[in-house]
Amino acid sequence: MPNTPQLELAIAERATPLLLVVDDDPVLRGMLKTALQRHQYDVIEAPNGAEAIEIFRNYRPDMVLLDVLMPVMNGYETCEAIRKLDPERTVPVLMLTGLDDVESIDRAFDAGATDFITKPINWSLFAQRVRYALQARNMDFALRKSQHRIRYALQVAKLGYWDWDLKSNHFNIPANVLYMLGIDNGDNLQLSDLLVYIPDEDKDKVERAFIDARDKGLNFALEHRVATSEHNQHYVFQQCDVITDDDGKPRYVLGTIQDISALKRAEDMILHQAYHDQLTDLPNQTLYKDRLYHALKVAEHSKKKVAVILLDIDRFQVINESLGHDAGDMLLVEFAGFLNRLIQESDTVSRISGNEFALLLESVNEMDEVHEVIRNIRQSLYDNAFGLAGEQVYIKVSMGIALYPDDDFNAEGLMQYANAAMRKAKAQGGDQECFYTTNMNRRVHDRLRMERDLRLALEQDQLEIFYQPQVSVNNRKIVAAEALVRWNHPEQGNIPPFRFVPLAEETGLIHALGRWVLHKAICQTREWHDQGHTLRVGINLSARQFMQKDLVQQVEQVIEECGLSPEYIDLEITESIAMQDAENSIKKMHALKQLGINLSMDDFGTGYSSLSYLHQFPLDVLKIDRSFVKGIMGEGNKGEGAIARAVLAMAQSMGLEVVAEGVETEQQFQFLKQYGCHIVQGYLISQPLNTETFSDLLMQT
Repeated sequence: MPNTPQLELAIAERATPLLLVVDDDPVLRGMLKTALQRHQYDVIEAPNGAEAIEIFRNYRPDMVLLDVLMPVMNGYETCEAIRKLDPERTVPVLMLTGLDDVESIDRAFDAGATDFITKPINWSLFAQRVRYALQARNMDFALRKSQHRIRYALQVAKLGYWDWDLKSNHFNIPANVLYMLGIDNGDNLQLSDLLVYIPDEDKDKVERAFIDARDKGLNFALEHRVATSEHNQHYVFQQCDVITDDDGKPRYVLGTIQDISALKRAEDMILHQAYHDQLTDLPNQTLYKDRLYHALKVAEHSKKKVAVILLDIDRFQVINESLGHDAGDMLLVEFAGFLNRLIQESDTVSRISGNEFALLLESVNEMDEVHEVIRNIRQSLYDNAFGLAGEQVYIKVSMGIALYPDDDFNAEGLMQYANAAMRKAKAQGGDQECFYTTNMNRRVHDRLRMERDLRLALEQDQLEIFYQPQVSVNNRKIVAAEALVRWNHPEQGNIPPFRFVPLAEETGLIHALGRWVLHKAICQTREWHDQGHTLRVGINLSARQFMQKDLVQQVEQVIEECGLSPEYIDLEITESIAMQDAENSIKKMHALKQLGINLSMDDFGTGYSSLSYLHQFPLDVLKIDRSFVKGIMGEGNKGEGAIARAVLAMAQSMGLEVVAEGVETEQQFQFLKQYGCHIVQGYLISQPLNTETFSDLLMQT
């Protein structure tokens, strides 16, 4: 029975999707209803197939979740009757089944099912499956307006299914899905055949995901490419559900595959425009600063220098006035290419604004490397002219240079100091470079004084532990806290950790400081446990602290002294630290795990970790770095969302808990919750609190 115009209008104007749940088991029906309402869906129920058909006829819901095994009229019969009322199959029907045989699944599809969800229900994937099914339905409504739109949608947004029988090793992917991917290989394509079409850059992660599903029963969700030729490439999103046998061993792998090429191209285009200069296509100031932040974080552990070089084309206004603005723009484009040819691939050239450019030299070992880059720029400009409007134009530049850690420890300071040095070079006539030296002598004196004061701070109890709450996304209750050391200097006030922690590492004071933080945080957490507040405590380990030979013994001793069960201790290391010496890091982490503690990888995604090593690290938690959370819902900043989704999907496939740092808005919170994040921390919840204030907060919750 086709929809009446009035019914179609009512469905189109429906603000909240209406879902029909059909199951003879009132307990499961109630659980499904609660799960769906949690995601803001309206739900109506039916205890049997007959009532379901009548409700469907009267209300035409947006989706039906239908149990297979029911008395009188089973799910297959009910589905067939529903399809007679909905011959165009505009309403998705998700079959709920505890049957794990292919015949039952095929019968469900033959009866007209859109998708199926196995019992027991994997609740972490349940909402996502419902959401994707509703998205597909909404897309179908929109695209049925014209045949052209339908053909286009089938090419760029089609959802397909595949299954893998692990007992027979038979991999089944329908011909229509292969057609969607541009693969013409008959009807008997096997998994090994499919991997041939995956580019080498993606093949390892895809093959590893399938192997882990087969051997470990791990579900996965990942994006990758499928390429049948150099000019025919698709981006797809795959996810799977592993069904186990009675012994708990993986038996079937059931998956979905969706062509997201159009979405990927749009995201890539928006992301590129947001982070690149439109004229020169160089990284813009935003991307330059992001790379500078990353370079400083890496240099903090590698003990190498980072150079910020700002360049200003001298007398650029004269070129604009004499040859025209088009010639000026052409000069900027050619100068961008000129700079790119003179630096290493790992370094960055950026157009900051107007005729100002910036170089970022990462991992500088010796100052000679910086001087060599400057000499090459000078000599190349002297030897080569730029052809503009029929004229050969020689240009000169003024340069300002600031260095980490000599001049400052943060990106804003380095940019400011390099700019000041460049302005000084221009003020002196241009065509020269100036290193920022104004505060160098004072800085050396300050560092010597800070080292002395830090020793006194450890002796005189000037240091304090602040705790930032970490809450569950489900109920916003505090489940953990990150311990953060603070230094309240008697004369200078609060000194941020990024200033004194690197100094502690350089001078060896990190050993005493690290043990003090461990003891203080773990003992305080034990006190909270005694007061009835069961929570975990996260403690950061610096690079030098993690490399201590006696770290394991030290942690074990503190646990004995404080009497806290090790399962409530979460030691956090960054991926950059772990990858400095991956083999020894794995051994150290396994030794710590034997104590019963949890291990977290902090600032995940900002270093150079290898996925092959990541699988070997005995981790419990991945922490998404605040830099990926900060712009997660921002205009034109979809890259952070994509990275956050990728980390969450990977963590789910590895069975890891995910903690997101730096959550400041409700939008960020809801985004992370939607994509499977477990715990969040940030100013949306609370800033770091001293012990007394944190204790008061625990009493209120």
